Amino acid sequence: METVNKMDENVIVVVNGKPVEAKRFITNREGKTYQFDRVAMKVKGGFCLDQMREDEVIIAPGLIYREVTETRKAS
Repeated sequence: METVNKMDENVIVVVNGKPVEAKRFITNREGKTYQFDRVAMKVKGGFCLDQMREDEVIIAPGLIYREVTETRKAS
């Protein structure tokens, strides 16, 4: 049986009608881990930051990641 490291998994999402491979988890410089949550909605050619929560980050090409907390790791 092979062990799969979930931290290294990728997901395929559709951005602007095209499939994009995104990392399931990312880590910032401070060591915080974020999990892919959704693709950002475009509004008038850009991204409206009102769609984001305080514990989320957005990276090109419009991927929103949410900070992983202890309670979220358990689910």
